[in-house]
Amino acid sequence: MNHPRTGFFSLIASSVVASVLVAPSSVVAQQSANIVAVNPVAVSSAKSGAVPSLVSYSGILKDAAGKAITGVTGVTFLLYKDSEGGAPLWMETQSVTPDKLGRYAVQLGSTTSAGLSSEVFMTGEARWLGVQLAGEAEQPRVLLVAVPYAMKAGDAATIGGLPPSAFVLAAPVNGVNDAASAPAATSTSNSTPPPPASNVTTTGGTVNTIPLFTTATNVQNSILTQTAATAVNVGGKLNHPATGTATKTAGKNSQPDNFVASAFNSGTSTAVPQTFQLQAEPAGNNTATASGTLNVLYASGTATPAETGLKIGHTGLITFATGQTFPGAGTITGITTAAGSGLAGGGTTGTLSLKLLSTCAANQILKWSGTAWACAADANSGGTVKSVALAAPSSDFVVTGSPVTTTGTLNLAWNIAPTSANTANAIVKRDASGEIMIGALFATGVSASNASPSATTIYGGATSATGAAWGVEGDTSSSASDAFGVFGHAGSGSGNPIGVYGQAASTLGIGMFGQNGTFSGTGSAASSAGYAGGVWGDGGQTVGEAGVIATVDEGTSGDFYSNGSSHYGVWIQNLSTAPSWIAGYGPSLGGLTAYCYVDNGGNINCTGAKNAVVPVDGGKRTVAMSAIEAPQNWFEDAGSAQLVNGAAVVRFDPDFIQTVNTEMDYKVFPVPNGDCKGLYVTNKTATSFEVRELGGGTSSVAFDYRIMALRRKYENVRFADHTRDMEPMKLMQERARAAAARPRPQQGPVKKPGLAQMSAAPRVQSVR
Repeated sequence: MNHPRTGFFSLIASSVVASVLVAPSSVVAQQSANIVAVNPVAVSSAKSGAVPSLVSYSGILKDAAGKAITGVTGVTFLLYKDSEGGAPLWMETQSVTPDKLGRYAVQLGSTTSAGLSSEVFMTGEARWLGVQLAGEAEQPRVLLVAVPYAMKAGDAATIGGLPPSAFVLAAPVNGVNDAASAPAATSTSNSTPPPPASNVTTTGGTVNTIPLFTTATNVQNSILTQTAATAVNVGGKLNHPATGTATKTAGKNSQPDNFVASAFNSGTSTAVPQTFQLQAEPAGNNTATASGTLNVLYASGTATPAETGLKIGHTGLITFATGQTFPGAGTITGITTAAGSGLAGGGTTGTLSLKLLSTCAANQILKWSGTAWACAADANSGGTVKSVALAAPSSDFVVTGSPVTTTGTLNLAWNIAPTSANTANAIVKRDASGEIMIGALFATGVSASNASPSATTIYGGATSATGAAWGVEGDTSSSASDAFGVFGHAGSGSGNPIGVYGQAASTLGIGMFGQNGTFSGTGSAASSAGYAGGVWGDGGQTVGEAGVIATVDEGTSGDFYSNGSSHYGVWIQNLSTAPSWIAGYGPSLGGLTAYCYVDNGGNINCTGAKNAVVPVDGGKRTVAMSAIEAPQNWFEDAGSAQLVNGAAVVRFDPDFIQTVNTEMDYKVFPVPNGDCKGLYVTNKTATSFEVRELGGGTSSVAFDYRIMALRRKYENVRFADHTRDMEPMKLMQERARAAAARPRPQQGPVKKPGLAQMSAAPRVQSVR
């Protein structure tokens, strides 16, 4: 009889070599090469006749394109307890030298004198084999299985086919071994034989837990537990899947859930089962709004449960069964209209409607009399003026022919009639709330004030719904720099007053529009496109003009705030092929003009450094990390790999290849992480390169590497010329200096004529 340990190893060894890993032809490598096929081979023989500790293993190496890998490659073999996750129970790395078709063969356990440890298989649990290329992700694991004759080796771990535990003596009752009181054992030929050996293995279970087969030969705890003999508990979701897959012609219900009660029927003198059924059902099958409902069905006795009409829709709305009522003191049984309510209509069933009384005569209204609503004449429609009083003497106009109590004629006349002698002067109106002057008598053409809060002092309205119309127009013929067509001034030194406020009620309107010269073609296109905004500035058609100019001495020349979740705070777009979108200009530093701009290719060009501001000292300080500057557009990548017998093939990251041109020359800088003769790079291709040890070395040292490659589509850009970048900015500066030489408008509050000046002005006699 073989030793149980060595015999069991024979079983497992046979299982390993009999396993088959076959990957589908569509397997795609995560980075480079994958093992795509493994074939079973025989267990290597041991010269001494003992159980061999080495297991032969063969496979094929291919890259992502399906091309065979023929170079020396490091491959790691691992054994696991589970199909996914967990730490490996055993592992080793071997240098694999495939043939021209990518085929290779290794012996697992050959890297150590002890070979493949049998301790890995002593528990009898399933084992999974993983294979991983150097620098690559591990391939999907494969369950190890035994060949038929190899299973005979398992007999070495049993006694007559039974585990040793089958021969352990049962524990004595109450823990006392009383041989004298025990009845004598009787041996007969009819004794019940021991139960047959079971091929189900398990690490144990929990009391009251219903078992679950996790594999064909392994039992573990499920999420079901039983409380005595009265209840089964589910520690997770209880799924009721569909009875099939829906088609265009019909949907499929879920598996039903039955609730059965028993009721005694006095007519038949029997107990009759009462079955309620709950199941999910399809709704709107073969439509764009397909959904489902949760339905309640019922049957008595042996009948098949039928729909009750009660169901819950996918939005939570409940459909009640026909005849459903809602009892209670608040039930509405009908609507009636009482006399004097002014309403008609109502009823007790169906859809009810209410309306106003329709028995009134023409031009009458429903009027509240104090106790009821009734038809009455409308005093504001079709009536007559009963009395008009004489206007106050202080009014600009008077009414003659007053009072009129029933009928008569009214006339309007000037309180102070205008004359031709003062038509060029002003008309002055004064009351308790303020003053207004209109005319050419004062330097201010129109001056008005109003002391009332929230009052409109001057209002101009253009009521036409079409055409060009202005509510208020301001114009100046002066060429002075302090001449304004319209000047708004907020004179208060506190609060948040606004000098000029513009508002557009339409969502396609402009609150305030400012234009220089002739309307630009860009502005015309934007207007036709329906662009809208609070303020619009148009610079016209002259070269070097600006649509909006913002200046400040101490502060920010422009603040932009946005609270939109799908919009930009600031949007800048150049519709022409101009060299840049946005530019910033500063003072000269060290003889070099400081500027930064974004050109029409999306490139950021700055005279200063481009830094990333990084927090340090737990966020107490921030420091600048400068970007690497070069005359060409280099992209970099880095990684780690390991030599196997003095050589290693490194494959580019597929995403990195799409950003750079590896078909041109690229730079690789390998650095060893241990003692060796040195490294060099050879066999550069568009997808990989090879690193070898100098002097024909054969070490297996790990190394880091750095790759520099030119950005795709920027391969020929070197020392790009930006000498004339700031010429547009210089033109704007020259115009700004010329404008600064002109006189500026006087600062401070606007002075307007006082009441003394207004009272001295003669009344106008005519107004046009």
